[in-house]
Amino acid sequence: MADIQTSIRKNQKIKLLNGQTVTVTGKIGEGGQGIVYRVKVDGTNEEKAMKWYFMYKINDPKSFCSNLADNVATGSPSETFVWPEQLTEVTNGSFGYIMEIIPDRYKALSKYLQARVSFKSCSAMVTAAINIVEAFQQLINKGYSFQDINDGSFKIDPTTGDVLICDCDNVVSFGKASGISGKARYKAPEVVRGDTLPNKVTDRYSLAVILFLLLVGNHPLEGARSNVPCMTGKYERRFYGQEPVFMFDEQLDVNRPVPGLHRNAIALWPCYPDFIRKAFIRSFSQDSLLRSEGRLIEQEWLMLLVRLKSCIVRCMNCGCEYFAESTIATACPDCMAYNTPPGYLRFDKKRTNVEITIPIADGAKLYEAELDERSKDYNTVSAEILVKPGKYGLKNLSKSVWEITAPGGKTVKKAPGEVAVLGTGFRIDFGNGVTAEIVANSR
Repeated sequence: MADIQTSIRKNQKIKLLNGQTVTVTGKIGEGGQGIVYRVKVDGTNEEKAMKWYFMYKINDPKSFCSNLADNVATGSPSETFVWPEQLTEVTNGSFGYIMEIIPDRYKALSKYLQARVSFKSCSAMVTAAINIVEAFQQLINKGYSFQDINDGSFKIDPTTGDVLICDCDNVVSFGKASGISGKARYKAPEVVRGDTLPNKVTDRYSLAVILFLLLVGNHPLEGARSNVPCMTGKYERRFYGQEPVFMFDEQLDVNRPVPGLHRNAIALWPCYPDFIRKAFIRSFSQDSLLRSEGRLIEQEWLMLLVRLKSCIVRCMNCGCEYFAESTIATACPDCMAYNTPPGYLRFDKKRTNVEITIPIADGAKLYEAELDERSKDYNTVSAEILVKPGKYGLKNLSKSVWEITAPGGKTVKKAPGEVAVLGTGFRIDFGNGVTAEIVANSR
């Protein structure tokens, strides 16, 4: 066993199945399945990472290798995944694969949860959430399941919110098992109970867990009830599979966060708009946990998250960023001053069949996917709210000409780069099938 772990040495050449060779130049890190080395592709200046397996950790090496080979041949679902590129030949009783090296600017989600790394802005954090959902959407659409998902699988740039997803060697087609059991706290309860193999419905639960960890900073099922001295296998099956309870469940209060232990959840949960809290309450309801019902699909998460990003505004008192509600006062988490937006944009229900509102406040932005129902671009700014004393405008940063209709019926057009003055009762036709009305809040 020890020989297998130390069988690769510096400057050793390893042959790939495509006939190329790589030379080991150093060690990057070590995980539960094996060691990751830095290698150079011989005859080129390319540097890659090579994962080399501890064979005793793989239940069925032949099947595992076959699945890896299939994934190499099929290719990555998106650039977000650090996907296996080539397999090695068996050497000294083991094998591995090469992949891209993750740049240093990407930090593991686990480091954010440990407060060793922080996002530079609210926008970067929400952008990271959007990027994770988009990657899951592409994975699920290709018929794949990520069977060993955990907080170490996600590497995030704290400045931009760019995401890379690693440990992709355990990705398999729906209905198959990779031979790696994964961690119970990230699996859907029905998988923990052994009722089913991972599939798109179970992956949607895992996605909700990752989003909750990212935004709220604690695990959704770990509260007072699951606060035990030692999390044994028996307790894991109970708390994550047989009797799971969301810490903010509306009917069950037995698993609330514990002061001093779950500080993030206690501090951050009230900071999010009601529509985000409701999305998590639905995701971790008893219907979802025990009957696999009501889980949000990726497109729902994307529209909720881009709306959340549009709710990032600046406090009128201290300038701090925070998430604003559209219709009621929101307390700035930094200075605790209450801010009420003078009004909001109320979008027609045509696209999502739910009412979407965006507060009119300093710093709020609208994104391409919100203003063009054909678009899947959730990060390009297409409009920005501008604030002057007693005046609010919406700058057109899109590629479309807007038509603004006043309550009396008069219309004006605003080309890209121009600013539309926002007044109560005005309607904005953004083109591309999207319209919104300006609604005033009572002061």
